[in-house]
Amino acid sequence: MSVFDSRRLSLLIAVVFALSLAVVACAPEEAVDDDPIDEPVEEEPQRGGRLVIGYAEEPNTLDAHLTAAASAYFVMSQISDPMVDRDPETADFIPALAEDWDISDDGLEITLYLRDDAEFHSGEPFTAEALKATWDRALDPETGTVHTDGVLGPMKELTAVDDYTLLIEMERPFGPLLHGFTMAGYTHAIDPVALEEHGEDYGRNPSSTGPYRFDDWVSGEYITLVRNEDYSWPPEYYENKGAPYPDEVEIRYITEDAPRLAALEAGELDIARVPPAEVDMFMDHPDFEIYSYMTEGVTMSVWFNQDREPLDDVLVRRALNLAIEKDPIIAAAEEGHAIEAHGPLPPNMWGYWEGVEDISYQYDPEEAGKLLDEAGWVLPEDEEYREKDGETLKLSLYIQPTDAWIATSEMLQAQYRDIGVKVEIESFEWGTLMEYLSEGRHDMNLMGYGYGDPDWLYHIFHSGEAGVGVNWAFIQDPEMDELVEAQRYTVDPDERMEYAAQAQELAVDQAYWAPIYIRKNYIAVHERVQDFDINYRGTWLLHDVWLSD
Repeated sequence: MSVFDSRRLSLLIAVVFALSLAVVACAPEEAVDDDPIDEPVEEEPQRGGRLVIGYAEEPNTLDAHLTAAASAYFVMSQISDPMVDRDPETADFIPALAEDWDISDDGLEITLYLRDDAEFHSGEPFTAEALKATWDRALDPETGTVHTDGVLGPMKELTAVDDYTLLIEMERPFGPLLHGFTMAGYTHAIDPVALEEHGEDYGRNPSSTGPYRFDDWVSGEYITLVRNEDYSWPPEYYENKGAPYPDEVEIRYITEDAPRLAALEAGELDIARVPPAEVDMFMDHPDFEIYSYMTEGVTMSVWFNQDREPLDDVLVRRALNLAIEKDPIIAAAEEGHAIEAHGPLPPNMWGYWEGVEDISYQYDPEEAGKLLDEAGWVLPEDEEYREKDGETLKLSLYIQPTDAWIATSEMLQAQYRDIGVKVEIESFEWGTLMEYLSEGRHDMNLMGYGYGDPDWLYHIFHSGEAGVGVNWAFIQDPEMDELVEAQRYTVDPDERMEYAAQAQELAVDQAYWAPIYIRKNYIAVHERVQDFDINYRGTWLLHDVWLSD
């Protein structure tokens, strides 16, 4: 899901897989026959080796408070721990660095009881005071926090009651708070020694409490992590109760699909995502297992910058929705391995309102043309593009240069041409794209995301997030503000669900976005990678992983 000097959020893509244990034949001691009896036994996990992961996007920083990109989140979640975790099968909240917690009846006081045996990579003890310092930094406006402050919500005051008890006083109840505590990549504790030592360069030298330590970063090539030999506090659902098995993890950045897949097939990568168009070549490959999951987010959508004409006109935005034929885009960009998106949330996310399927825009270029006529954008005889007051209806579309985005943008360009709208595609590397979107240089942009809570609606639609968060559509709608605040600031699940439903209905009616599709993701895992597992969201569970060779 890469950041920069203002709060923003992008694709937060998390993926995982499961791989069964290898077995070997052996002769049990109790065999009495002259011929040994072959009996399979589980091979013991081996320590050592380098786990190499292929990744398409490189982070801009590993300072959790200054990024919201999926690529950064992935790395940071390996070098840190969450305060609260979730059971991989039931999704229940379970202890992590916080062994227990209390929430007052009014939701205004939360007490975290922290474990007393964890320490930072510097050797400094993990304490309530260190966690308070981290979150105070995230909440300080001077930090320029990108996303963590939004995840933590309206915290008023943090008090270290003792070394391992943190009292949180909220300005108002905050429904997504426990979910935020599970997001290790954003809300983990920062090593105070590393922060003091590296200062502004901390983002290239991160440190926390996790199973891996940061080792090296060669821009444009890789980030390497090394095993934290002192680690002994993994989540309860792991078999491995100590340090990770691999010596190192290398996250290798290969932005284009073809060379990344070539490296995978050559055995240079242990794990990498496989585009739907190429998944068949790995399905029957003897060296790989393929795992899949449905994105808990909307993979591809068009966002309309309502701070720029003519996208401030709801008639134009509705027309641009009606002009999109989604099936050909899904075929071109994902080889059909996706489902149609109807609104800002996916059907596999809690809080999804099914009614959005009844009111979403269906492909109707004739009606789109009528709406544009009504908005004053008419198509002169023998002309290809519409005009108004002598001005051509021309819109920029900002994308990143990845295969699915390129294919989608080219399909959109052709479909919009059919209704007389000229689209100019502009492609930027990830960090530059995020910067330009936050500055509002674009008319339209492609974007996708992964998230786990309907509070995503706040981040993308609230007026306070325009230009400083991820409201790249620059929506300024008091009615929407009221709805997304209401779902956010209640701890009653039924109330949250109702407000989220109303927000989704309003988003479709006002055509803030044009949601296109939700991808089915495929991950190839080399046979030497043992004991991968997957949680209910598709998040990688790496701590039991070992390499058979």
